[in-house]
Order: sequence, then structure tokens, then C-alpha cells
Amino acid sequence: MKSTKKIVSLLLVLSLTAALLAGCAGGEKAQTSETPAPASAGETAAPAESGGKEPAEPAAKKHIKNLVVGTTSQPTDNSIMQQSSAVGKFNYNSITYANLFYPDSKGEMQPYFLTSYQISEDSKRLDLTFPTTAVWHDGVPVTVDDVVFTFEFRRDRMKTKALENLTEIKINGPDSVTLIFSEPDAYYFVQNSTLTTFMIPKHIWENVEDYTAYKGEDAAIGCGPYRLVSVDKDANISYFEAVPENSFLGELTVDSITLKSYSSQDSMLMAMANGEIDLMYDYANPVSNTLLDIISGNKDIDMGASSYIGCNQVTLGMDHGPNQDHAFREAAVKSLNWKLICQLCNGEYGQIPGSGIIPPACKGHDDSLWKMYQDIDEANAILDKAGYLDKNGDGLREMPDGSPFTYKVTSQYATKKQELFNRIAEVLVSSLRAVGVDAFFDTESIASSEANKMMLNSCDFDMYIGYTTSGVATYRTAFWYMVPRDIAALGGAGSGNEWGKSYHNEELNNTYLSLTGATSKEEYLSAVHKLQSIASRELFGFALCWEQCFFPYRTDKYQGFENIDSVGVVHAETFYTLTAK
Repeated sequence: MKSTKKIVSLLLVLSLTAALLAGCAGGEKAQTSETPAPASAGETAAPAESGGKEPAEPAAKKHIKNLVVGTTSQPTDNSIMQQSSAVGKFNYNSITYANLFYPDSKGEMQPYFLTSYQISEDSKRLDLTFPTTAVWHDGVPVTVDDVVFTFEFRRDRMKTKALENLTEIKINGPDSVTLIFSEPDAYYFVQNSTLTTFMIPKHIWENVEDYTAYKGEDAAIGCGPYRLVSVDKDANISYFEAVPENSFLGELTVDSITLKSYSSQDSMLMAMANGEIDLMYDYANPVSNTLLDIISGNKDIDMGASSYIGCNQVTLGMDHGPNQDHAFREAAVKSLNWKLICQLCNGEYGQIPGSGIIPPACKGHDDSLWKMYQDIDEANAILDKAGYLDKNGDGLREMPDGSPFTYKVTSQYATKKQELFNRIAEVLVSSLRAVGVDAFFDTESIASSEANKMMLNSCDFDMYIGYTTSGVATYRTAFWYMVPRDIAALGGAGSGNEWGKSYHNEELNNTYLSLTGATSKEEYLSAVHKLQSIASRELFGFALCWEQCFFPYRTDKYQGFENIDSVGVVHAETFYTLTAK
């Protein structure tokens, strides 16, 4: 495959005399130098430079003493190795742990802990440089040994698929290593390292037998820009303070963070309306559009609207029953009440999706493909022509061979989305029954996570409602959930999903493998375009809605927010750009 060298640069030099901002190649981090201004009440400022009489020099950034963030995740676990709790999900933004890379506002991967990276033309070598000044939160310096340990631990202990072909880690010096792969995996490793590829302290984890179960106090130690100071589980509050040595993107402008956990989104929004929190963060869980009235009309609150790159979706069970027939699949999607489905998913903001599944905010989106629509007459005509007739006069269609069939609609077991999924299922069932399909909603398979898993393992469903998170959508796309588990697990895409395994289409599988095996942006985008084309043609699944998402934030005290599609204003760069007004 055609390959091109990828050199990622992040070098910005701010001139002390002329205040001119210029970008330079070389893959280094932003370096700035500023003359501080006096701090006003409620703010802090960097120490003043001596002899500062130059009027053209810029004022120092006004630091935020304490940024208060709301979330609906709870502070149940503080280990850097887990992601289910409030701290774990907050860490996606490089808080207590330091991600090696982070996606910028355009979805391009930039170095975070790293100062630079370079991928070879054959995508088998990855050159990395990193700072020698970083410290673990217990004061131990971060060294090249920690970098080597991080990659060995991920490959050998965590079984990271993207590193399974990592054959050598060459130490070039105290601030540089080269990863050598036996296969062209370097590009995919970098592009898929969006949220959870972080530095791991050797002196803590090298002797831990079960890293998933370890709960020692030192399990919270990372080398991120913030140290976890304490957790008050009674009050559901976590406290963090800045670690200046670990200011990887420049000057940290937020001195401390308070993370408050709420039981529901409405209570969190009430807290924001009352000025108790400044902004919110919930991974892949934006505020429901039905709750926006709580804060609408408040001049100090921005709704934080943006296009969502994830989506609610349906995967079809393709290994049995009428779904094996393309004519039936086409009739099924054309029978659905798309306007009502979009209303349920996103209210007035919902957009009827295209047949290529992935939303417009995703890289490589193809807007030329046909959009979903409801046409009951057309759906009935397709079913009649394909031989799905009501032969016994009971109002329900039989298979072309005359045998009866039922059509099972079910959903992912999802505590935060279960009510929505249930309502969507009711619309799917009623739409299908309107064209004579004996559809029903299987509530037994959502009674528990165990029941749901059993149903998935046996592929005992016809329509399965689930959703693509923003993290998966960033690079793996919604198709990760729709290809078989063994295909999804290849190329470093994790252990694979559970619900896409019923469809074994060689063209689809090979195209997805070309995505995970891409060695350049051009190859990746080509694969994404082809996946959408196959989905539009074959109809093995579909998005339910393309959505706007909402991550509200207050604008009365602070400035410098950047609202990124699907993420909101809390991301890796936030704590370097926010300043007090």
C-alpha cells in the first residue's frame, strides 16, 4: 500500500519583543514566554519578570484558582488503570495520567506527554521523544525506563492488540526511543491512541500481580498535569492540584480542579444554573436535549452545542431469518417512522441519517449517499414482490416458503440509555407491524447484563439497538460494532464487540481490515468511504439519528473555551487555554 511519512509538529514560538506567533517544524511542544500582570481578586499570576518596562510585552495569563467541573459519573475508583469511575473518565483528558497523544479540534493526533513523534514510510518504525523534567506524583522522576516499561507492560500484560507486533524498543538516549514493529502497525497505533494510551510508572506497577484489581493508594499516581489530592466519597467530590513540572502543552492556567459528581443530569444542570459548577464533563454522555429548559435563557450559560460524531444505531442479525434477504432489509428500513425516531433521539435537533451510517462530523463522511426515508406503500410493495405474503389472512406476513416467522427487536443493556432504547424499540416494532411483520420487543434480554450477553453470544436478535461512543467514532468508526468480533479485534481495535459477529461479508471485513491496517491518512479515508458505500448498498445496519450534542458551560467568570465537536469544552487543551476574566 502507498505510504507517506507522517511528521507531527507542535512547535509554537512566541517572540518576547514583537509578540509574533510563528509555527515551526520539528514536532516540538508549544513554548511561550510572557510578562506577567498583577493578579486581581480570585486570580493568580505567574511571578513578574525583573525590569519589565516594555509596554509591548503581553500580560500574563490570569490563572483560575479552582475550576469546578460537574459529572454524573461517581468516584468509586481512583486507579489510573480503570475508566469506569468519575476520575477514570475524567482522565481521558490527561488529568492524573498523561496520554502519549491527544486529538486536536480537527481530530488530528498531537503529542501530549511526548514532545514529538515520527512514523516511518513503511509504518514499521515509530520515533518518540519526551521530556526529561516530568515527575510522577510521588516525586519520582519519569525516565526512559518508564517509557520502555509502559510499552512492554501494554504489550505483554495488557495485551494491547496494536502492540502485539512490537518486536523491539530501541533506546536512543534519555529523551528518545524507537518502536520497531514486524508489521506496518505504527500509524494505526498512533491514530487509535486517543484516550487511554498513557504513561505507566514502573516503580509502582512492575510488581503488581493483578493490575485490574489493585486498589492501593499509589494506584492513583500518574505523571499527568494534575495530582489527585483527595476524594470525599460522602460528598461525591474529587480534588486535584496542578503539577507544574508536568505542564506538557505550555503554561497550566488552572491551578486546581474540583470534580463534583451528581446523581442525574438534571441535578447537575441545576447546580450549573445556581453557579455551583462552571462546566460539565461526561464521556460520550452529553446532556439530553429534553433537559435544556433548565438552563435556557440564562445569559451566563452557553449550551455548548456541537455535532455529535457518535450515534444511536441498529445492527441487524444477519445469519438467520428474513434479514438474510436484501429485499426484506430494504423494506424494513423504509417502513420505519424516521421522523419520530429522530424526535426521540434528539428532539428538534435530530437529523434523519444517511445510509452510510457515520455522521457528518466524522472524518471521511460521504454526504452523497441516499438518506433514510419512510414510505409504507413502497415497503409493502417490496415485501409483496419478494414473496412475504399474508397467506392465512391473520394480518401477518409469512416467509416466501409459507412458514411463519417472528421478528425480535432488542437493545444493548445500557443503564443511562435504557429508557431511550425502550422507546425507540417501540417505534421500530410498531413501524414493522404496520407493514405486516410480526415484530416484538424482547424485554427479557435487557433484564440484566448477563441475559443481554447470553442473547448476544447466541446472535438471537433481528434488530439490535446500540450506540457508538465518541471515542470509538473518532477512528474506529461505527463499523467497529458491525463487523464480526474477530475482525474488530484485529489491528489493535481492542477485544472486539459482541453484537456484530453475525455478519460475515468478505468485502466488508477486508475493507475494515484496510482501515485498521492503513499506513496513511489517504488509505484510512479511502477505507471509510468504501465502508459507507457497502453499508448504503447492503443495509446490514443503520444509524437511527444524526445528532447535535450539548455540553453546557458558564461564561461569566472564565474565557478561552474551545467547544470541540462531540467532546465539549473539556479536553486535553482546556487547562492551558482557560483564563479568568
